[in-house]
Amino acid sequence: MQKTLNDPKGSRSMLYTVRAALIASLLMLAGAGIWYVAVTGIIGRKKWDFDLYGRQPMILAIAGAVLLVVSLLLYFLLPSLKPWSKRMARDLWKDRYRYSLIIPGLIVVFVFSYMPMYGIVLGFKDYKIKSGILFSEWVGAYHFERFFRSPVAGQTIWNTFFIGITQLLITFPVPIILALLMNELRSTGYRRTIQTIIYLPHFISWVIMYSLLFSLFSITNGLVNKLLMSLGYSSFNLLSDPNKFYGMLYMTSIWKEAGWGTIIYMAAIAGVDQEMYEAAYLDGANRWQQCIHITLPSIAFSITTMLILNVGSVMGANFDQIMNLRTAATQTTVAQVIDTYVYDMGVGKGQYDLSTAIGLFQQIVNCLLLFVSNYVVKRMSGEGFF
Repeated sequence: MQKTLNDPKGSRSMLYTVRAALIASLLMLAGAGIWYVAVTGIIGRKKWDFDLYGRQPMILAIAGAVLLVVSLLLYFLLPSLKPWSKRMARDLWKDRYRYSLIIPGLIVVFVFSYMPMYGIVLGFKDYKIKSGILFSEWVGAYHFERFFRSPVAGQTIWNTFFIGITQLLITFPVPIILALLMNELRSTGYRRTIQTIIYLPHFISWVIMYSLLFSLFSITNGLVNKLLMSLGYSSFNLLSDPNKFYGMLYMTSIWKEAGWGTIIYMAAIAGVDQEMYEAAYLDGANRWQQCIHITLPSIAFSITTMLILNVGSVMGANFDQIMNLRTAATQTTVAQVIDTYVYDMGVGKGQYDLSTAIGLFQQIVNCLLLFVSNYVVKRMSGEGFF
């Protein structure tokens, strides 16, 4: 068996061939689906000939399915591949109950996350409700061109990038600092009390948050403004001033989510080996030096993982927050981001095709940012998400 596993020209070449066949079969099945969607989209009419327009993707799908079955049979039946197939079969049988628990989750993800992806085709069609997605007219990249040529596209994309990047730079370090500070508290009861207090704002919705801000900073009836005017000062226009909108955005985000964000870092800190602190103390390191040279490096993987995920969502500015905090004076200027524009076009004006195209563009950019940020962070620190 050991000789078979170490044979570079025999069984391993066959293994690579079978793996390549498996990948090719999956690509053929996916290509058949994409082909079918493209054909039905290009035809875009209720009366279309399946023999003329649907035969090619059907043949491709059948060929992919046959190749998939043949590859699996070769993998499990070929004598030269027995070491790998037996090991896989043994692992599958050993953990069969665990894998059976995964199956419902996979089904749910496929039904609710992958099947709805078919709706992406809306971004390439002139959608009509009576015709439906399948039989609406295919217009290609028309909606993308329409968005990029619109006068609001540049400002909307800039606002999204600016809010996403600045919010990341300002708010991302706060949970880390809070977690490090709480780790220095010696009293367990006091630390738990502080944790509970800073966690609570997370459970307040942004609707309630705006109600609180309105009660405090309303020009006419706000408590803070009434107090300022009673002392002889001018009122403070926080809600409707475009120049104060970003500051309100960052402060409310920190107040609401910073405490909740410390959970991951506190859990990572709890897993740090205490013997390292004892050794550092014996070597004369103070608490600051222990924090810098032990605690931070120990939670570096958690920090880089959260950083990559946050960079990957830069284009997805907090929709709930901006949607509830924007006002008539800010919603068309500093508060107009891609998410709110998609909402205005899709829900407000019923332009589902345009909003789908804009949302698809946003998610493509987010995906690219995720991979780029992972690559950069991994090259710089050696820690990556994948």
